[in-house]
Amino acid sequence: MTGPFTFGCQIWPQGTTWAALRRAAILADQLGYDYLFTWDHFVSHLGDPDERNFECWQLLAAWAAVTERVRIGALVSGVTYRHPGVLAKMAATLDHVSDGRAILGIGGSWHEGEHKQLGIPFPPLGERLGRLREAVRVCRELWGPHPVAEFAGKYYSLTAARAEPKPIQKRLPILIGGAGEKTTLRIVARHADLWHVWSPPAGFGKKFEILKRHCAEVGRDVSEIRPLAGGWLAIRDTREAAFDVLKERAYAHGLGTPDPEDYHSPLHGTPESVAQRLAEYARNGARGYVAVFVPPFDEESMRRLLTEVGPRLRALLA
Repeated sequence: MTGPFTFGCQIWPQGTTWAALRRAAILADQLGYDYLFTWDHFVSHLGDPDERNFECWQLLAAWAAVTERVRIGALVSGVTYRHPGVLAKMAATLDHVSDGRAILGIGGSWHEGEHKQLGIPFPPLGERLGRLREAVRVCRELWGPHPVAEFAGKYYSLTAARAEPKPIQKRLPILIGGAGEKTTLRIVARHADLWHVWSPPAGFGKKFEILKRHCAEVGRDVSEIRPLAGGWLAIRDTREAAFDVLKERAYAHGLGTPDPEDYHSPLHGTPESVAQRLAEYARNGARGYVAVFVPPFDEESMRRLLTEVGPRLRALLA
């Protein structure tokens, strides 16, 4: 993927308020982030299981109404949560509300607990990935130029299906999240415009090499897909101060046992060290990074990523 290294933020809708979510979205827009994401889960899944958790797509539409430039999407919607025909309609509507800034983020689903709570069927992994493969095709059919769409798959079907209005974007981007080497990355190779995975730089590079092989096998230019790394982030004047931020925020939500000496721990440090780590991601194929922020949202790190880390990273990659 050509073009500059891009930056996104994933703002957690768990344990917070609409006022805080609105403020974080407006800040991301004003700072110049490329992407604004939230997760698509119906319940809290880290830390306190009784914490409040806002619904993803309602939040995306609200964000679209209070922002002007940033691209907006789910990271990611589980394929089991909604029929893809419904999801396609939701994404097209979001594209209009946002004036052409929508991204459809989708993945194979993993949170078995919330399926059980809500009575949503949770099929085996193979079926979930089969549904993912068909779901992205259903969306493309419904967004296409024809007045009606037809599709006959193993899991989904369309019969003279109408979907108006079409998205504003000629090709509404599909982001697929996941790292499964045999199936998920092959679906990415065929259908995704963006791909997101959590991994240290070397692991990211390994997955990217596999993606390139899948692209070659299906006859697609890998440069048509923007690979995005991502993870937790804290930036301060010292690495120790940045780690304290992680302990107070990310680890408090159940991330795990903090270890400041673990190189593969969440991205934290000074602007210089964070830029160097992001350069490692870039050398391993990443063309963007999505920073995760939990409540109370770390506005200092949000600002410093773009105002201090971004220029240093561009210099390293020049």
